[in-house]
Amino acid sequence: MDIEIRKYLRLVIRWWWLLVVSAVIPMVVSYYFVVQQPDFYQAKATLMVGTSLQNPDPEPGQMSLSNTLAAAYAELVRQGPVTEAVIERLGLERSPGQLAEQIGTGIRSGAYLLEIWVTDTNPEAAAVIANALADELIRRSPASGGSDPAQQEFVRSQLEELQAKIGNVSRQITELTASLSELNSAAEIQDAQDRIAALQEVNSLYQSAYAGLLDVYRAESPNVLSLFEPATVPQWPMPKKTKLIVAVSGVAGLGLALCATFLMEYMDTSLRWEGDGMQSIFELPVLGAVPQVSRKKAVLSSNPLGPVAEGVRAMRTNVFLARPGRPFGTLLLTSPGDSEGKSFVLAHLALVLASAGSRVIAVDADMRNPSLHELFDRPNVTGLADVLNDHEFDGDDASFIPLQETDFSNLSLLSAGRSPADPNVLLTSPHFPALLEVLRGQGDVILIDSPPVLGPPDATVLATLAEGTILVVSVGRTRSEWIRRASDRLRPQQGVSLLGLVVNRIKPRGGYYEYGPDREIRESKKGKEDGDGALLTLGEAAKRLGISRNRARQWCKSGRLSATRRVLWWRVEPGAIRRLVEDAQDRETES
Repeated sequence: MDIEIRKYLRLVIRWWWLLVVSAVIPMVVSYYFVVQQPDFYQAKATLMVGTSLQNPDPEPGQMSLSNTLAAAYAELVRQGPVTEAVIERLGLERSPGQLAEQIGTGIRSGAYLLEIWVTDTNPEAAAVIANALADELIRRSPASGGSDPAQQEFVRSQLEELQAKIGNVSRQITELTASLSELNSAAEIQDAQDRIAALQEVNSLYQSAYAGLLDVYRAESPNVLSLFEPATVPQWPMPKKTKLIVAVSGVAGLGLALCATFLMEYMDTSLRWEGDGMQSIFELPVLGAVPQVSRKKAVLSSNPLGPVAEGVRAMRTNVFLARPGRPFGTLLLTSPGDSEGKSFVLAHLALVLASAGSRVIAVDADMRNPSLHELFDRPNVTGLADVLNDHEFDGDDASFIPLQETDFSNLSLLSAGRSPADPNVLLTSPHFPALLEVLRGQGDVILIDSPPVLGPPDATVLATLAEGTILVVSVGRTRSEWIRRASDRLRPQQGVSLLGLVVNRIKPRGGYYEYGPDREIRESKKGKEDGDGALLTLGEAAKRLGISRNRARQWCKSGRLSATRRVLWWRVEPGAIRRLVEDAQDRETES
């Protein structure tokens, strides 16, 4: 579990910039759009559905029906007839659909209340529209007459007046009844009784009228709408929830970036360097780790304290500790694919061994794509291909071997030479083992640079002839599947001693040395002779010397190759190429 957590933490640290950008950009964009939005105001008008609250003994069926009717009126307020009537009454310049989008409703079932919300950029307009919607809804209800506020007020005033009259008449009846005992004449008594009877008749009429008005005032129809609370002009705009929206945008962007990062990590099967704690990869021991350097610094350096030299020195120690007491005389450096930096590692390993006093010979057996001569700043006129292709070479005469001295003591180079049509035929010929025997007599350590294992079978052939094979892999470029396939191809071969891996470019920031495309460097029969006096272009001169155009340009700038610059192009005299080759051959003869 801890290993998985550390793996994800390293992934987050590696892609921290992507996570930050993915969170900041949505936050900035959402904040901009939220700020640009105008302020909205919301007004609310409240309607009462039914008369259950006015009835001292409401029926449960009417209460349930009032809740159902409230839901129906909540949908009705957004419909075309209601919205069109409000638009016509207020003279609004919007369609019924646009007005419906401004309307919101809420139902408080326990209180039988229907709330109508209207949102608008104008607070006064929001209140006016909300009240107009409530009034239009009341007008369209079946019992709208009984719920008219003016009518209700009139009925209430009539009830109060009738109540006062009933009380006055009852008082008069009581007073006349009490005065009967004080009357003596029959005429006075009869007159008082007649007045009492008339007052009782009037009182009965008042009570009947009061009862009728009271029934109207206490209408118990559940389909009655009445205005409970009119809408008022809102004083403050609705909250925009800017912080919440910005936070949600940032979290969403961060989540998407994390998902994308984990998906890329899952789909990326390239080699990842987990630090010095990595002891093996696919059961192959890690012999060393070589740090990455920039392209400008990707040249052979003799700095004993440089990071590349330190990494190669640690690799050398682990390699020779694998067989203490019997140092390896022949080592093959190869890689699963191209552009892994194996030639770069081999060149620095040769330099480290030579600086320790060993006589080192670097052999460029990658005749399909030679590169060691570029690293050692030497031409590639004759080399391994020429020796193996020479039928007179029998392995007894070392003069056939065109070794080149380098700028470093105890270090010689056997370049690849001109690329043959089929390098594998030369490598499987009897001349190559004989050549190795001769080289072992002239040097303490032979370092062989070979083509990739997953390419042509050259690397497998060379691995059977070397005492030890080292596989160079590159962080961020070598696929894990390539390492497994290269190991499976080398291990079953008889005589192959696969020592382990060297991890190159331990900081995944791109490569510092890459192969060029496959090329064939051959002498053109149509080329001009050296003595014909015609100037050669930079490409023609590089082809004759077996080097790249960039290397030829550097030699021209440094004066090593005599050339003339015309505007932006270099022109090389054929004689300068001849002199350069003769000087190299003279140094070989003297050595």
